[in-house]
Amino acid sequence: MKLMNPPRPPAAGRRAAHPVAVHPGPPGAPSGTGRPTGHPAPPGGTPTAVVDCHVWLSRVPAEPVLRFELLDEVERARCSRFVNGRDLALFVTGRTLAKSAVGLLAGVAPEEVSLRALCPDCGGPHGKPWVEGKAAGWELSLSHSRDVVAVAVAYGHAVGVDVEYFVPQALPGVPAEYELVLTPAERLMVESLPIERQASACLTLWTRKEAVLKATGEGLNTSMESFTVSPASAPPELIAWHGPTASDRPALALADLPRLGDCHGALAVTGARTAALRVHTGSELAPGSALAARPAVPAP
Repeated sequence: MKLMNPPRPPAAGRRAAHPVAVHPGPPGAPSGTGRPTGHPAPPGGTPTAVVDCHVWLSRVPAEPVLRFELLDEVERARCSRFVNGRDLALFVTGRTLAKSAVGLLAGVAPEEVSLRALCPDCGGPHGKPWVEGKAAGWELSLSHSRDVVAVAVAYGHAVGVDVEYFVPQALPGVPAEYELVLTPAERLMVESLPIERQASACLTLWTRKEAVLKATGEGLNTSMESFTVSPASAPPELIAWHGPTASDRPALALADLPRLGDCHGALAVTGARTAALRVHTGSELAPGSALAARPAVPAP
């Protein structure tokens, strides 16, 4: 998502979580094909004990080979609006990596994987994508920071992924921009660390929190102060939601991604007690590779 700098919290006064609403699907789609926004309704049954979550982590080279042939008309239109070539490369790489990953798991060609997106605020073709067509049922989330692109995929469970590069601060301690991010409990935990480790711990908490809000579909429309996650030094876990809607929240599991240098990352999956993380690289999807030659993963 963010490319060069440490994450910034939502501006003061940003609205709280909105109720579930259904927006129309893409032009020409049958009625009722829109995707809900806001956090999902509480699940009716017991959360799944373990949910397999596949994550592809890939670095975008300085001069990438961009596979425009995998993009549809809407995605190509978005490409034409990019001013910065690096932003274009990240978008195309993310989309093609996502289609290749979903296609591999669903047993269909990448060209047959259809991704749609619909902004809940403006109705534009951007925001968290979902899968339609032959691979429907697979859920995904994308993120990028500098040269790193991450794609998370799970079957039947909404996922969220976030990656962020750590940029050292001029002054040690808790960066000022986290005033609207950390709950009192989280801040207390961060401030108990040696001062030189506090900024990095804040970024770990950020990636966990943004992954949660991407999994629920809310994004930064919901305050990060509305829930507490475990300390950076502890296994990732959503400790508690706060506020009047806390009891309506679905079960959710968290996992930290392996570090790529100074790039932090986290994944969240709804309706699960544990996320079984399966990490791949973009090169594994190249034609002829061992992973690309494997049979499709059967849908649960």
